[in-house]
Amino acid sequence: MPRLRSLGLTLTLLVLAAPALFAGVPAESALIQATDLLKIRQLEAPALSPDGRWVVYVVRTIEPKPGAKDDWVYRSHLWLVPADGSAAPRQLTHAGVSNSDPNWSPSGDRIAFVRTLEKEKPQVYELSLAGGEATPLTKLETGATSPRWSHDGARILFSTSLSYEQVRAAQEKDKADAKPKWKTERPGRAANDTAIWPASREGAEAKKEPGAKADPDGDLAARREWLAKNEAAGNPRALDRLNFQSESDIDPELTFAHVLVQEAREGATARDLTPGYFSVRGAEWLPDGKSIVGVTQRADDEHPDRSERTRIVVIDTTAATLRTLVDAAGFNYGSPMPSPDGATIAFTATPGDYFGYGQAEVAVVPTAGGATRYLTENLDRGAGELRWSPDGKFIYFTAPTGGAFPLYRVAATGGEVARLDPEPQLGVRAFAIGQERLVQVQTRATNPYELYSGPVDGKAARPISSHNADWLRDKKLSAYEPHRLVDADGLNVDYWTMKPTSFESGKKYPLLLEIHGGPAAMWGPGEDSMWFEFQFFAARGYAIVFSNPRGSGGYGYTFQHANYRDWGVGPSSDILSAVSFVEKESFVDTHREVMTGGSYGGYMTAWIVGHDHRFKAAVAQRGVYDLLTFFGEGNAWRLVPRAFGGYPWEPDVHHILERDSPITYVENITTPLLMQHGDSDRRTGFVQSEMMLRSLKVLGRDVEEVRYPRATHELSRSGEPRQRLDTLVRYEEFFRRYIGEDQAQGGN
Repeated sequence: MPRLRSLGLTLTLLVLAAPALFAGVPAESALIQATDLLKIRQLEAPALSPDGRWVVYVVRTIEPKPGAKDDWVYRSHLWLVPADGSAAPRQLTHAGVSNSDPNWSPSGDRIAFVRTLEKEKPQVYELSLAGGEATPLTKLETGATSPRWSHDGARILFSTSLSYEQVRAAQEKDKADAKPKWKTERPGRAANDTAIWPASREGAEAKKEPGAKADPDGDLAARREWLAKNEAAGNPRALDRLNFQSESDIDPELTFAHVLVQEAREGATARDLTPGYFSVRGAEWLPDGKSIVGVTQRADDEHPDRSERTRIVVIDTTAATLRTLVDAAGFNYGSPMPSPDGATIAFTATPGDYFGYGQAEVAVVPTAGGATRYLTENLDRGAGELRWSPDGKFIYFTAPTGGAFPLYRVAATGGEVARLDPEPQLGVRAFAIGQERLVQVQTRATNPYELYSGPVDGKAARPISSHNADWLRDKKLSAYEPHRLVDADGLNVDYWTMKPTSFESGKKYPLLLEIHGGPAAMWGPGEDSMWFEFQFFAARGYAIVFSNPRGSGGYGYTFQHANYRDWGVGPSSDILSAVSFVEKESFVDTHREVMTGGSYGGYMTAWIVGHDHRFKAAVAQRGVYDLLTFFGEGNAWRLVPRAFGGYPWEPDVHHILERDSPITYVENITTPLLMQHGDSDRRTGFVQSEMMLRSLKVLGRDVEEVRYPRATHELSRSGEPRQRLDTLVRYEEFFRRYIGEDQAQGGN
């Protein structure tokens, strides 16, 4: 057996700082409880006022559901705080279920934002800082999102989503080409060859043009009309799309993201700048107000479902015409951001395909056109969240790196990439940059979300909010301890351990293995989505171990590509190697080990229990268990050709998919298994867990499945609060069936 060695990174800043981080927390502090999940405040979208004095941001809370007992709902509101932290934050909005995406007017006296009312479409609202209620700027049937002020403050740019029928109707009204440039994929039919077309998913009535009378007994045209009328009512739903699944249902209709502009006043008429059967995303104004920049598919004549390449375009706001700015074979583009003077566009350029292994690079191009210059070719990390410094000298961005989500900057003319975060293991969730101040939403080992402010070099940032700090002040937490091992193939694999919160020397504790999804996700102390779950299980008396095995993001192309055509053997060996090292710790009870993971982590959970029998119980969450059928059951199906080099009907690929499918080894599974899936999870496909459940039941194994109504693949991150709470309590109860209650921890 190849030799593995563990490199304990005990000299890292986090471990050295851990005692200090938790100093001042009295020993009698309360442990994290399951219902503390309801106290978490999630901070998003900070925006600095033009003068740099104020920060507006979003706080997402979990509140009691009106009229219901023991149930909760999400609410999002805008908050305002002085950028220097000289006063406490105050809440700006109170109406609506969701208030998001704040955007300052150039004069700094108004904020445009998106408000969603109960059972209504989102709309753009305007809030005056002088006081008063927010007023709607848009009242579109299709809704409005992503507002952006023109640089003179006179107009608002925003996005809306249109159905095929709505685009067709608009094209006919404008006497434009009513048919798309790409070919219809309905076999034997031409585009728009019936008078009635399916209504939008919002329930708008189908439009009937003069033509044949709908009649099931009539001629061919009449029969087609009758069938089309049934489809318009959604009974049945005809599928001819390649991407026929949304996140929660089958999705017969194409939709298109269009960019609209209107005067920044209530009741103004909006004009579509991107009419036609295509989408434009990430739209931003150029300073002159005459053009916007955005991203669209590379080829107009390619069906949107088959379009896997993008290009950067400049759109004339008067003529509503598109000019291609960047379009190179082998790249996908995103996040276009004009420089303050408008002369340059920064954007991300990702080599390869969607669901591929390419690392997104920061690039720039002259707005007038010219050669693209790549600024971060040597970083080997996936860049995102691009922002210009106000003087136009630097581009700031984030990139997952080694368990953290740090902030970087690079000169717009090129040169060395500088990492700005002063601590190696924090996570920058969002940020805004001003002339003299940088504000950030940070995730730290001691706090999942808080707003920080400091100089533009990223140093000396200090908290200017206490949304979570207030309730965490009297809570006792567990610290992250980083380690590294060298795996059998010579790869460096990072892993972390967390001791039980109420750790006592000389006592043994059950070990919980947690496995991340993706498979290109990355965990670490800077990752926000698992912060509460880790602290919950540590408070319940578990020692925790998690790792970033080969295939994880945050370690560059070679490491991420190391799981190509190998989802099972290689990554599982990395994960279990970390477990083996932790088992040597004197506080680990090797007779009470359990495990869980979600998505790819659910896949890996089922894979491991089919090959290793050390775990007393396991929970596989919303996983993929049969890669051959996953190709048709999940909307993330492109993972199959990208990660395995082909399709299930190709003999060599079929063999690999079968070899790497956990269900192939179902007879070897003897570990008690709880499976979780959402009833509306179309990303991995809920049938995946049903096949595993039935197989294990036939084999007479200890297996149970829990299904959550209405839940999608995002259950653990943004699912219904009661369901999220149920999952944590349910998983822990399942583990206790097989490892027993820890009397020292009890129910604390």
